[in-house]
This record gives sequence, C-alpha cells and structure tokens, in this order.
Amino acid sequence: MRIESVAADNNFFVSLDIGSSKIVILLAEEIEGQLKIFGHGIGPSAGVKKGLIVDSEKTSQAINAVVEKAYSSCNTKFFNVSVNISDPHLTIINRKGQVLIANSVITEKDVELALKSAKAVATSTNKQVINSVPNSFIIDKDPITHRGVEVDKPVGLEAKTLEANMHIVIASNQAVGSIEKSIRKSNLGTSMIVLNSMASSEPYLSQDEKDNGVCLVDIGSGVTNISVFTNGGITHSAIFKSAGDQITDEIAYAFNTSFNEAERLKIQYGDAQIKSLREDQLIKFKPIGGLEECYLSSHSLVEVIEQAYLDLFSLIKQNLKSKKLDRSLKSGYVLTGAGSKIQGCDELFLRSFRVRSKLGQVDTEKIDGNEMIISDPTYACALGLLLYEPDESYLEELQPDNTVGFMGKIGKIKENLFKF
Repeated sequence: MRIESVAADNNFFVSLDIGSSKIVILLAEEIEGQLKIFGHGIGPSAGVKKGLIVDSEKTSQAINAVVEKAYSSCNTKFFNVSVNISDPHLTIINRKGQVLIANSVITEKDVELALKSAKAVATSTNKQVINSVPNSFIIDKDPITHRGVEVDKPVGLEAKTLEANMHIVIASNQAVGSIEKSIRKSNLGTSMIVLNSMASSEPYLSQDEKDNGVCLVDIGSGVTNISVFTNGGITHSAIFKSAGDQITDEIAYAFNTSFNEAERLKIQYGDAQIKSLREDQLIKFKPIGGLEECYLSSHSLVEVIEQAYLDLFSLIKQNLKSKKLDRSLKSGYVLTGAGSKIQGCDELFLRSFRVRSKLGQVDTEKIDGNEMIISDPTYACALGLLLYEPDESYLEELQPDNTVGFMGKIGKIKENLFKF
C-alpha cells in the first residue's frame, strides 16, 4: 500500500525520480479514481552516475533545490515520497514457491505461504529484497509435465497444490542506504523504493498489452531500463549502462569536443536516422583546446548517433533472446524516457527489431494534469511512481458466476502451456 503525504486535510501522493541527469518531484491527488497532478519540480541532478548515487551530500542538495521548486508550484509541504532505483548492479530474478493445500480449498494463508516460499531468497548480508511482485499463480501443477492451471485469484478455488511465481528485485544495502540517506538529508521520508522500469510501465502499458506480451524500454540519461510483461504479469527486467549520456560520449569522442558541447549538438541537430536527413549541412562547434570554432557535417553527426542507438538496441535484443522472450511480445515494444525523445528513435527501433513498436503515450484515464508533463517522456518514471501500488487483488476471493460453466466460475483462468 502506498503511504500518503499529508498536509492539512488533504491526502496526496508524491514521487521522486532521482536520475543521472535530472531530479523530478511530482505531487498528485486522487479525484474520482484518477490521479490529478497539482505540483511539480525539476532540476539538474548531482552525485549520481549510471543510476547509482556516489555522493549523497551532492544528491541531497540537488533534491532540496527541486523540493523548493515543487513547493513553490503548489504551496504545499510534503514528507513521504516514492522513489526509484536503477542501479545496474541490481539482481533481478524470477522465483517460485509451492504449498500443499490442507483442506482442498485455497485460503489467504495458503497464498501468503506460497509467496513467502517464493520470496525466501538466499541473499548475502549486504543485500536486501526491495520489490517482489507476483506474476502468476498455478494450481495443481503436474510434477512430470510441469503443466497446471494458471489463475489470477486463487483464494476459494479447490486444489491440491498452489504455486506462486514472483519477480524479485535485490539491491545492495549500500545502494538502498544511499537513496534513503540522500532523502533523509533533504528532510523527507521514504515510503517505497521501486525499480525504475516497473514504475515507468504504469502510465504507458495497458492490461491488454501485458496480457499479450510487451516490453517497456525506458531510455534514460545514465542507464536504460527494460521490463517485460507476458500473460499479464512482469516476467523479466534488466538494466543497461548504455543510454543517453553514452550517446553524448560517442559524439564527444568522435569530434574531440566536450560533453556539454556534444550534448548541445545532439539536442539541436541530432536525429537517430541518417535517411531522415533531407540535406547535409555544416554545423559549427567548439573542439577541446581549440581557440577557433570548427565545422562538422550533419551527416557525420547523425551517423555517430545512429550507430550508438543501434549498439544499445543490439544489447536489448541479445538480452531478450538469451531469455527466450524475443518471440513472446505480441504487443511489441513501448519506448519512453528522455533518450527516446530524439527525432527518429522509434523508427530506428522498428527498423532494428522489425516488431511492432511505438513511443509511449500516457493513459490519461489513470493520471492527468499539466500537458507539458504528461506529454514529455522525461517524466515517465515520476508519473509511474505516483501510480505504482503493489497489487494485492490476488487475495480477493473469486465470486461464483452461476450463469456460466466452470471457466466462468473461476474467473479469468488459462491453461498453462509453458513449463516453469
């Protein structure tokens, strides 16, 4: 359950996205089942490299600056925040736990025991589980064929065994401690820490897409996060050190210029595809140590950018192929994050993967507010953190439907055709 920030008589939610290049704070309140953004702040990050806090003092100072902006935007004080984590050294695994059903009918306690068994991961003393998400429940799994019946809500069903499959995120105590320390130094409290891509998926992915198979690709500045959903649940996540800053580094190296100058070139003249250029043109830039300005061709600039993106896409492709997930995504890919904003990114992705792909669009039935925020993928994670809430609907008992047969009585149920 999300912990609300409280001010006067108002209850609301606050998200804090600590990125490698920017920090974002959003405030939202729930009105008739929809979150409405009423406050925000954004500013440069500090003390963060490749998604990992390396200087909590600098990070807390950067957070403080954004806190002031958020407060000024809505004149509302806040304390508890939901925050992201995208440390490339995270361990992300799928685990399963099975229990025997004593009285033939599954109870809440049986579900909790199955989940507890799945979460019983042997971790070293310097690590901890930060997220554990049930992605499926299987009743009466055959020990020989490894097949059973997959259900969303097992409570109340007749069964001999119940298996819970979970997606588990494990972080180092140091990484978690650095986040909590930076937040604490900013006079805030941590209500929840969520894997970046798990949060970012919330505003952009529909349940139908998750059921059919979809991959959320969040291209940030320091790292790229992906999460794969199949059969309605999250089944795979990964973090890559290659992202927007890596592309800027490639430009800086290719043309012997500073990171800031390379970033300017990328933003002002960048495109992800050479074929999108209508004509070649000369672009003025400042090389390192050069007293005079030099020129480069737009074609050569875009050539570097395109190759850097293709290298990143290749890493994603290899990762999914190694997990045998590359052919499980009927709904394809959804791109978001600041790195997806460059012209032609979605078209290059489609050309590279040859599978359905699109730029993410926020579901405004879930969350709405400032159009500038809703339409900008830079805010993807902060929006998702507002929406993210651990799903405990699996503890609800299925209501019998007397108008239909067995399949109707047990609700949404699917024959599990895959081996787990």
